[in-house]
Amino acid sequence: MKTWDQVVKDAMYYLVHKDDYAYFYGAKGERLTDAQMDYLIAAEPEYWKRYDEATVKKIRKYSKGKIGFDCSGFISRVTGCSGYSGSIWQKCSKKSSDPFVGPAASILWKPGHVMLDVGYGYFLHFPSELHSCEIGRISENLDFIQGTGQLVTYINYEGATNR
Repeated sequence: MKTWDQVVKDAMYYLVHKDDYAYFYGAKGERLTDAQMDYLIAAEPEYWKRYDEATVKKIRKYSKGKIGFDCSGFISRVTGCSGYSGSIWQKCSKKSSDPFVGPAASILWKPGHVMLDVGYGYFLHFPSELHSCEIGRISENLDFIQGTGQLVTYINYEGATNR
């Protein structure tokens, strides 16, 4: 089991080294080669239909050679709780619709997306294609964030505060 501060420290690594990483749907920390991107695209054809051919080409160029994560892959890596966004949310205890009640290392959620509260009103996430790890302010995303929860089976929150 990780401590809350180790989870936050591990997550901050991805922000500091964001040029080495790319959001790629379905990626869970693998190097994004042409073959790997072909595999991930073929695994979720319905998802990729949202993009035209030129946009997919741009995404592939941006991502090639980087280490890929989607939002749940990032959360899985830093917390040790594997799954897709909805299943990670289901594993949370002490859920609340108020995104300000959870301590640092809590999971912030909306349907289809998970983020990590890193304390002091900020969160980290891998938002979408053509992006890497990014930081955001919880207060500026209240229409986006629908809940907070703690992964008490995976993270020791002892000593963590919510600000």
